Amino acid sequence: MKKYVILFVINIFIVSSLFAQERIVVHKSGNVLYESAITDVDSIKFMNSSSYFNFGESYTGIPISEIDSITFTDDIFNPGDVVYVFYTESGITIINPYEDRGVDIVVDNYNVTVTATSGIENIEYHISGAASEGSFVIASDEDIILTLSNLSLRNPSGAVINIIQETDVNVKLAGINVIEDAASSTGSATFLSAGNIIFSGNGKLTVTGNKKHTISSSKTIRVESGTIIIPYSASDGFHSEGFLMNNGYLDITALSDGVDAGGGTFGINNGTIKVVTTGNDTKSIKSDDVLTINGGTIDLNVSGAQSKGLSGKENIIINGGNITIVASGITVLETSGNGYDPSYCTGVKTKKDVIINGGTISIECTATNDGGKGFSADGNIVIYDGNIVVTTGGSGTTYTNEDGEPDSYSSCCIKSDVDISIYGGNITCNSTGAAGKGISADGTLVIGEENADDSELILTVTTSGERFYVSGTGDDADYANPKAVKSEGNLTVNSGTITIACTQSNEGGEGLESKSTLTINGGNIRISAYDDCINASDHIGINGGYVYCVSSGNDAIDSNGTLSVSGGFIIANGTSSPEGGIDCDQSTFAVTGGTIIGTGGSTSNPTANSSTKYSIIYNNATAGNAICIKNSSTNEIILLFQLPEFSNSGGSGGPGGPGGPGGPGGSSQMTVLFSDPQLTTGSYTLQYGGSISGGTTSDGYNTGGSYSGGNSRNFTISNKVTTIN
Repeated sequence: MKKYVILFVINIFIVSSLFAQERIVVHKSGNVLYESAITDVDSIKFMNSSSYFNFGESYTGIPISEIDSITFTDDIFNPGDVVYVFYTESGITIINPYEDRGVDIVVDNYNVTVTATSGIENIEYHISGAASEGSFVIASDEDIILTLSNLSLRNPSGAVINIIQETDVNVKLAGINVIEDAASSTGSATFLSAGNIIFSGNGKLTVTGNKKHTISSSKTIRVESGTIIIPYSASDGFHSEGFLMNNGYLDITALSDGVDAGGGTFGINNGTIKVVTTGNDTKSIKSDDVLTINGGTIDLNVSGAQSKGLSGKENIIINGGNITIVASGITVLETSGNGYDPSYCTGVKTKKDVIINGGTISIECTATNDGGKGFSADGNIVIYDGNIVVTTGGSGTTYTNEDGEPDSYSSCCIKSDVDISIYGGNITCNSTGAAGKGISADGTLVIGEENADDSELILTVTTSGERFYVSGTGDDADYANPKAVKSEGNLTVNSGTITIACTQSNEGGEGLESKSTLTINGGNIRISAYDDCINASDHIGINGGYVYCVSSGNDAIDSNGTLSVSGGFIIANGTSSPEGGIDCDQSTFAVTGGTIIGTGGSTSNPTANSSTKYSIIYNNATAGNAICIKNSSTNEIILLFQLPEFSNSGGSGGPGGPGGPGGPGGSSQMTVLFSDPQLTTGSYTLQYGGSISGGTTSDGYNTGGSYSGGNSRNFTISNKVTTIN
């Protein structure tokens, strides 16, 4: 190929002499790289990747890749408006059309220093070629354009590229570029700028930071396009005071933070960014200001102890995008007071609020991440929409807290030190480690918008890790318990399709739990648990929605205080005696509306003087049988229900007692609580021991079917609570 090029040039000279053309012109992207009288050129040589224009005792070397064309003409061309710097094997070639207009360039071996005092904005500096020990330093009084075109440059003693004044630099990437510093460097970054950096172009830049940061700006870094690869950074990959990405591709591997936006605003609107951080206490993406993601593809992997994926000191706002985070680092116990304070490896962590309006988010806290959090906020967490999947696999453990007392920590998919509000989206939380939690709020927790369609929120929460012992003995023993959805304050469900499964085989695994008041106004709720499906310390109020609860080891619905039902449809299947479908510890149980079907070994009785609707308690039902209740006078069926089998004995940690399947002694005796707005005073018939045919059965409840066989007995409703023994 080289021979063909040389022959081509020789032929051009022959043709040009025939036409008496007097000047040779070298072109690049519409600019003139070089022009001269033919008579001044002794020879042109093409060697390796460079061309050499010899003028007797001097020469100009230009990389072949930077030449678009060579022409011969009688016309005299003015120099272009681009400053060219070519690193070649034989030295550096400078083409400086601003030499007499305030742009001074000094070359020391392969180190280029530019001092620009021209007052001209956006002068373009085009850099190409290769050097194993070189640099480019510029001080400009105006914003500049820096084009990197197939540049390969390494500097063992300092920054490879250094813009030392607070001027904006628009870095245009063309071709494949590679720059690298050394561990012996005295610079703070491989690519260093005192002003804003804007990356654009369609080329690729690979930057290695062996000393400290890799790309650093005292102001904002903005990525408009291009591919930037950081295969290794001894400290931060991107270090700046603000970061904005509108397009392009970033791939960063760093010992410290991947992108540290400092106190400036962070935003991603489009493009792809991949970050791998391996150091302890590092962040894939960090901002001390508001961190906003509107779109793009984000793939983060943090493996260092107590490290974070997305980390902010202000609000983290996610409006869109496709975000994947894998957090595998361990928890660190930091000395505090008379003990320690745990610091976790977390997917998304902020000292303020997390606000999610959309996007697809996947966070995995692996089994090595003991106590890790998917989302963690010192402030509120608010989710309006989005497809979100969070899994935690690490188990919790015990430690001594800052007061010197035994304490524990465990993993959690979504955790807030204040309030959590989940209004919409498709959200899945799965926690498999010991005492792992799905959703936990230290304040209030709201699920679903009021009066919204249940399809607007799909919430699925699963926990499978068992509880573990923390301190104490006997009845005073303290355990760290797994919880699916838990709040220290009020918990309110307004709407949504909610599926909760706590698959533990011991006490502690509860579905919905509030340490205050738990209110259900709507929603399609399905919960299975070993322990209580629904539990509250002060009050449970069900005003609407569909609630289906199955507990294999305790009560289905358990209020440690009062309980009220004013609406909704409830099927609550507890385990055998002494547990039940509904339990409120003999406190006030007011039934003023809704349909209730509660099954178990026992039940709390509705409080007659607080209830406006009628209830039936059937004490001698047989687990697994079908029952029918109908109005004796009209023969109208009020209830067709297939009673469940007992799946376990009563809980051993609460008021439960011994016994095998079916309850103590294997008994299949079941208590059924039934209330429905259709019930009123009058005569009714109870049928049992027969079978249901036809119609549609869902969760044991049949509509449109018929009952046949078995036995029957009549009873009369005259009071708010009627007991059938």
